[in-house]
Amino acid sequence: SPVWLNNDKYDAGLVKSYIPESEPINEAGPTWWFKIYAIIVALVKFPKIIFTKNILNFYFDKVKYGDIAYDSYLYTHKVSTIKTINLKLIRQMALCVYRHLKIKAILKSGNYVGVLVSHQVGIRSGVLLRVALRYGYRGYFRFCSTVLCEFKNLPEVYDYPLKPTPAEIDLIIQKLGTKLETIFQEVLNKYVTGSTNKDALLAFSSSHKYYTDREKFNADFGLSQNKKNIFIMLHAFTDSPHSHFKWMIFKDYYDWFIKTLQFAKGHPEFNWIFKQHPSIKFYQSRDVNFNELFKNCPKNVTYLDGENQLNTRSLIACADLVVTCMGSAGFEIPAIGGVPSVTAGDNFYTGLGFALEPKNKEEYFKILSQADKIEKLSPPARLRAKA
Repeated sequence: SPVWLNNDKYDAGLVKSYIPESEPINEAGPTWWFKIYAIIVALVKFPKIIFTKNILNFYFDKVKYGDIAYDSYLYTHKVSTIKTINLKLIRQMALCVYRHLKIKAILKSGNYVGVLVSHQVGIRSGVLLRVALRYGYRGYFRFCSTVLCEFKNLPEVYDYPLKPTPAEIDLIIQKLGTKLETIFQEVLNKYVTGSTNKDALLAFSSSHKYYTDREKFNADFGLSQNKKNIFIMLHAFTDSPHSHFKWMIFKDYYDWFIKTLQFAKGHPEFNWIFKQHPSIKFYQSRDVNFNELFKNCPKNVTYLDGENQLNTRSLIACADLVVTCMGSAGFEIPAIGGVPSVTAGDNFYTGLGFALEPKNKEEYFKILSQADKIEKLSPPARLRAKA
């Protein structure tokens, strides 16, 4: 039967209304000693991080925690990037170790089979899942309220839930045949109305301006009608840039954005449209002023801020290329409109046969510099995006 990790949000009455015999798990082991040990571990490992400038390579007990420490730092301090490695990072490292020691002690103290988490990321859920897998327990993840995923080993924690394989995409196309288009339209209608995803509800909101005419869009934003439109789909900088990835080309979302913006300023042969993330209001970064960053940009570079959002379906008519790290627009717009996409890291549709997937910065910027040579997706590639 299930038991519950006790925390300050635990509601015993609510839990018992579901399962009367359930009880919370209290902390196990000498937690005061865990705190001291965690601080010592963080202090000992911190100099190596300063020397190598590689936060992501922080491990404890053969478990990688650098990504969680990095992402927790961004979220805790509401900053877009770690410009300089500083002592505040030690706290995030120590919290990872402390959580690891507590969870290990709890699991070893009883007859437990596994753990169930609501997130793969963060110190609370992310560390819980990794400790369980480290010591041979089952790891389960509740995805989108209705789907239960199982992880069998530590490397799998970077796999997006329900990520399809190329073989599964092949099978969908083969089995559905001509029915694929009908089913795709049914799923798409649910998706763009927000029935399946809150981010999609914001991205495709009917309250946002929807362009079906490219010339009208370019005229409204003072963009040349004779240049390719490249849409840069911004990410929420504090929303776990590393814990969802096996790898990424840039240091983090901000590093990707700022280097792409610098590149755009030097390439007047294209129109560059930087579209703010639809959920940005939930992920504020106190160290970034977008208006200042875009104040003196060339006329071919424009910024669509969070207050003046564009309905993402506008990209079907207005975009020649979509650029993202792991954003859903990288498969949505190719599927809906056959518009090619470029990704700047591993993501949940890598290797499925429709996105352009550079492996390093040189390849990434080479693709952008040759955007005028990139054609719309072929029918087979678009079909894979739909699948």
